[in-house]
Order: sequence, then structure tokens, then C-alpha cells
Amino acid sequence: MNNKCTLDSLSQGTDNNLNLVRLVAAMLVMYMHSFALCQANLESDLMYTLTFHKALSGQVGVDIFFVISGFLIYRSYDRSNKIGKYLKARFLRIWPLLALFVLSTAFIFGPMFTTLSKKEYYAGDIKGYLMNLVFISSQTRLPGVFANHINQSSNGSIWTLQYEVICYLLVLLMVPLLRKFKKLIFVIIGVSAAIYLFFSYGCTTDTFLGISKTPFINFGRLTMQFEVGVLYYVYRKKITMSRKKFLIAVAGLIAGSYIMDYEIVFAIFGAYIVLYLGFNYYSISKLYNKVGDISYGVYIMSFFVQQRVIEWLGEIPYGYRAYYMDTYTNFWVSVLIVVPLALISWHCFEKQLLKLK
Repeated sequence: MNNKCTLDSLSQGTDNNLNLVRLVAAMLVMYMHSFALCQANLESDLMYTLTFHKALSGQVGVDIFFVISGFLIYRSYDRSNKIGKYLKARFLRIWPLLALFVLSTAFIFGPMFTTLSKKEYYAGDIKGYLMNLVFISSQTRLPGVFANHINQSSNGSIWTLQYEVICYLLVLLMVPLLRKFKKLIFVIIGVSAAIYLFFSYGCTTDTFLGISKTPFINFGRLTMQFEVGVLYYVYRKKITMSRKKFLIAVAGLIAGSYIMDYEIVFAIFGAYIVLYLGFNYYSISKLYNKVGDISYGVYIMSFFVQQRVIEWLGEIPYGYRAYYMDTYTNFWVSVLIVVPLALISWHCFEKQLLKLK
């Protein structure tokens, strides 16, 4: 790469690694869930060791998604400047597959796999589960489904989508503001960082105004990473992308993770790493881009599949009440199932709907 190559010139066109980077991010989420679901042993997550016990693989994967999303989603609206077109495109990308997943798990697979009678199943909190259709993850369990599992959730991945939607709406406010006051992006990021830090370290109780502080932490953290992606877009003509700076960012991420909060360090150094890798173009990406963008399908469907694999190949040890399973067996078997499903979803469902944008 030319050492004076700017992010603006590098991000032109569609020849890049972004699809592959997003797939890796989705796989990181799957990898973390294999430890959470099979043995409730997140400390064995390799990323937990690499980040000096500061972050898990799934956390890193979600941060990668939000940085990339910040850059691309802001660019999408900045270029079109048409609210209707922008909202339609965002809706078609995120909602149809979510709806297909929620409805099929609630009304097809849920009744098939529940330990309850159909009458008992439908008497349960199906309505709460269906609220995920409007991006309110108030209920992630289905009555009697995965009842003998360590984690009884059916959709443990999609909680992030409500924050993604919030970020989509924030873009509508940020674009007109940042066109006039570009430096305001630093203030916006600062506000999100302050929210994250206050509720992570300053708020000593588990609730705030009667509400769990977890949503506030997630809001601050995820909007911060999204806004950092926006910052890179806003200053794309001034940001040079080089191997030297990439290596400095990697060193900064490693060293910073040891002494500082991981999310703050990722916002400072990790975003550069993600976008440097994402906007290059490698031979493997040339091949993968012909396959299609299956990362969203992997992300949406993997959790439920991993739970089913546990029931298929796992066992309940003597004296225990929940299924246990080897984490790496669960991960790789689930990958072999989820990837073909995601390919089918992309080519037969997602890709076709995106033509309506």
C-alpha cells in the first residue's frame, strides 16, 4: 500500500475486505457463546487472556461491527441525503431476517423443541419474545425451550440490534450538524464515552432511577464505537492508512488494554486496525465477496443453532441439571450448520430484498 494513501481513496469502490472482516466478527461472537452456553466458562475464551482479562471475543466482534457500521451507515446517508431512501435501506437490511428468525423460532421451532404441551407453550410469554420484532429485547426465552441448558435463551445475539437502530436514528441528527461543525464529532464521542465510563465505574449501584444500569453501559459503549466510525468517515481525507500506523495501533491496543479500560482503548486504536484491514483487498476477499455477505445471517442464527447442537451432542453429567458440551466441538459443528444456512438466507432472502432499496 502507498504510505500516503488516505482513507478516502482507499474506501472508494466495493473492492475491500469488509464482508470478510464482518464474518470474522460474527465468528468471534459464536466463539464466545460456545464457552457461555456449553460450560459457562468465559474465562477460557482466548480473547479474555489476550486482553488481560478485559474483553471477550464476542465483545470485540460487536465493537468491530459498530465501527464498520458507523463509517458505512453515515456515508450512506451523507451521500443520498434522502431520509426515506435511507430508512428504507436500513429497514430492508436489518428487519426482514430478524422477523423471519423471531417468527420461525416462536411459531415453528419453539413448539417443536419445547418440553411443554402446546397449550402450556402458547400460554407462556410469547408476546414478550415477539417484542424483539420492534427491537426491544425484553424477553429472549421461549417457554420450555432449552429449559435444561446452562443458558436458556433462544436469541442471545440480537440484543445489539436495538442499539444499532438507535445509531441509525442518530445519523439523521449527526449528518446536518457535522456538515456545519465537523469538530462536533469529538464532543458527541465524548458524551457517549462519559455515559459509558460513568455507568461502568462511577455508578456504584446496579440500578439508576429504578432501571438496570446495563442498558446505559451498552448505549454508551456501542454508540461510542459507532461514532468513532463516523469520525473516520468525516476526516477520511486527512487520515492516512499505512502499515506503520497499523502496527503502532496494534501495539497501542495491546499495551493500552493492559493499563486502561478496553472499550476506550479500542475506540482509540482498534478502529484504525478494523478500517485498515477492512478497506484493503486480499485474494481471500476476492473469493469470499463472490460468495456473498453472510455475516448477518451467521450473527442472527448462530445462537439458536448452538443451543440445538448442545441438545444433540451434549450430555447432562450425573448430579447436574444442565447440558454440558466441549466448547470447540460445539463451535465447529455449529459453523458447519450455520454457514450453509446463512448462504441460503443471503442468496434466497436477504439479497433479493435488498434489490428493493
